[in-house]
Amino acid sequence: MTSSPKIGRRGDAILFIWEREGLEAGLDYFYEGHGEITAEVTVKKNTPPDPGLLHCARLNLMSSQSRSSLGKALGSRYKEMDWPSLLEQMCYIAVQVYREGAPTIDLRTVDPYEKPRWLLYPYVETGGPTILFAEGGTGKSTLALWMGVNVALGSRDLRGGVTESKPVLYLDYETTPEIHAERFGAICAGLGVEKEGRPPLYYRKMMTSLPQSAAIIRKEIDRLGAGLVIVDSLGAAGDGPPEEAATVIPLFTAINRLEVPTLCVHHKRKGTGKENARDRLFGSVYYANAARIVWDCEGVVDPVLDKVTLGLTNVKINNGKPLPKHALELLYVNRNDRLESVTIKKVDLMKVEDLARKAPMRDRIISELSGGAKSIGELVESLDAEETSVKARITELRRRGEVVNLADHTWGLVSREEE
Repeated sequence: MTSSPKIGRRGDAILFIWEREGLEAGLDYFYEGHGEITAEVTVKKNTPPDPGLLHCARLNLMSSQSRSSLGKALGSRYKEMDWPSLLEQMCYIAVQVYREGAPTIDLRTVDPYEKPRWLLYPYVETGGPTILFAEGGTGKSTLALWMGVNVALGSRDLRGGVTESKPVLYLDYETTPEIHAERFGAICAGLGVEKEGRPPLYYRKMMTSLPQSAAIIRKEIDRLGAGLVIVDSLGAAGDGPPEEAATVIPLFTAINRLEVPTLCVHHKRKGTGKENARDRLFGSVYYANAARIVWDCEGVVDPVLDKVTLGLTNVKINNGKPLPKHALELLYVNRNDRLESVTIKKVDLMKVEDLARKAPMRDRIISELSGGAKSIGELVESLDAEETSVKARITELRRRGEVVNLADHTWGLVSREEE
């Protein structure tokens, strides 16, 4: 009689070990459809004589005919086993485990403050996906890699907190390992990190969609101990047209199956400037709907100084109020047609003319008044704005206690939240 197996999990795979019989079976890459559940089954013999692989094939777990065929194939390799009994037991248990899914949790027993909220403030939380989206050629992949390097280093984030060092896995659908290795070295140089001190950042060139490869990526995450996955880019990672919800929903199901924070690079569609920033995410609205945090990156390229300034606007966050709008400057140093260093630092968004013009009038007025009191007329002239718009915002700021009308009829700044 067949003994009871030990049952475990490795990523999405279900593992069976029959110690007395010296057998091991793994079921992976589950698929359910048309009333059937199939899985890739690998059976190994661990004891002499002739230990090793006995069989690997896709199996319909619900079909007695399929089990019978597999039993005959295994019996031809290892006759001393009661294969019908063993396979019946294995398939029944596998179906139950697969259908159980994640366990039910009593929320009264969960401590919401047990782990920190942020992996890297203000970009990546310790759970769920973040999207950075921008037009091509504005440095979004470099920015994502810089964030990954900071996570791998355990560097200081934008509010001064020190992040825990975690290995990072970069899934690339668009370029080559050589390009990312050059960027990686340049970013480390910009951070003052010598070659021998570079942190654990792993690269994988992706050949199949993320929904198809999620199980193997999950195993890689476990093997590497990765604490962050970067997906570059979302449009290429899906298994179909990015405009369709049927592409995006399985993609984010796969992302959530990775069970680590995910930073996703995405493209921006051309716009008129009048639409909501969130609506400029390329493809289906489900990209924004499925993410926890979405950052719109507006790039200003300076080819003379070899510099890109990115204005980052938080257009979606699931947990809390919108995150502060800010700007990051990417300064590139090239030598002999090679990228030698990339320095990324926070800069005053209001000092970048092309970004300041697109900022809310409230922020523009506060920036102007931070240099000293001004009259309405002076604000209208310096901001190149309509007087009615300036007056309306001044009234709003006065009501909120942020500005005051001075004795000489100019307006001064009372207080300002640090961004």
